[in-house]
Amino acid sequence: MNVKFFAAAALVATLATTTIQAQSTYKMGFTLGSNYSSLSSDLFTTASGRLSAAAGFTISLGFGDRFDLSPEIMFVQKGASAKVVNFQPENEPVEGTYNFYYNTFEAGVLGGFKPVASLPFRIQAGGFFGSHFHNLDRKQKDLYVGDYKDVNEATKVVDLNEAFTGVDFGPAFGISAGEGRFRVAARYYLGMRNLNNNRDFVEKSNRITTNSMRLSVTYFFKQ
Repeated sequence: MNVKFFAAAALVATLATTTIQAQSTYKMGFTLGSNYSSLSSDLFTTASGRLSAAAGFTISLGFGDRFDLSPEIMFVQKGASAKVVNFQPENEPVEGTYNFYYNTFEAGVLGGFKPVASLPFRIQAGGFFGSHFHNLDRKQKDLYVGDYKDVNEATKVVDLNEAFTGVDFGPAFGISAGEGRFRVAARYYLGMRNLNNNRDFVEKSNRITTNSMRLSVTYFFKQ
């Protein structure tokens, strides 16, 4: 038998047992909220963000009086509206907007710390990982971004649709408050992945990144 394997297994078992013993509380519940997202890019100018819904499932693991860990799985609607132009022969380009709207299934883990053990207020920090999908319009081939003055240097807006598939990840931080069955949270999520890398056969030097603010309420099934 492999001695190192059994030693590693014993170490894992010991750590797991210690963690379970240290855990003082656990509870599960569902989360509902609103999410305001935006996009940052050197390929287009963002005209406005997207205010939409967020819903999912949250677990709270308590460790003593001050620390907790909150894994969650969320469905979130994200995206933003971008400034676009329609080039007109012998006329000035006509400005408009195009909605880069997409949806994501997002997994996150946030650690919480109570500065004062007796107060139901936590500072939270952690990270998230999201998988994107969309149903963007592929027919508007007369709308352009990138260069808003020269059609020869501009990019068709539909060519960017592919960017909003694939994955995103990054840090998240915020605050939460509440005890018992209800908890409210306000968090900021910063996407670190360049979504332009999801496009095939294009220059990867351009960037598209995400960010969002989220307000949510969690109802737990037990106190």
